[in-house]
Amino acid sequence: MSQDHDEECEPDSVRVKITGVFVANTPDAPSPVVFLESDEKRVLPIYIGASEAFSIQTALDNTPYPRPLTHDLFLNILENTGLQVEKIIIDDLSEGVFFSRLIIRRNGDRVEFDARPSDCIALAVRTNAPVYVSRDVMDTASVDKGEYEIE
Repeated sequence: MSQDHDEECEPDSVRVKITGVFVANTPDAPSPVVFLESDEKRVLPIYIGASEAFSIQTALDNTPYPRPLTHDLFLNILENTGLQVEKIIIDDLSEGVFFSRLIIRRNGDRVEFDARPSDCIALAVRTNAPVYVSRDVMDTASVDKGEYEIE
């Protein structure tokens, strides 16, 4: 399901790499967190749900699953209707909640959808779509790699 994507840079954004899904030891309870790493060696931690964590990690590991997971089903529908995931943009943070946009392309037309970052990331992993984070969000919410205790 890989696709080629142009390297069109997103203005005022940083391209990030999906480092992986980990378990962070938070004061309340362990919680899944996905790490997005920039070239500046900063990490943007985004806390996600357990099912999204499973979906992302399964795709990162290329683990075959006997039946399509929700993100696989959605991607199959997109591809069978001639749509492609172009890129993901995480561009806002409000009261601890990240906001992102899923950019889809069909026959040269570009359509944007508001979506949860975890769903966007799960789709990006499956399609090799680039993931961008706005500089404002990265400056506000990223941390040095060593700041998290992960398992």
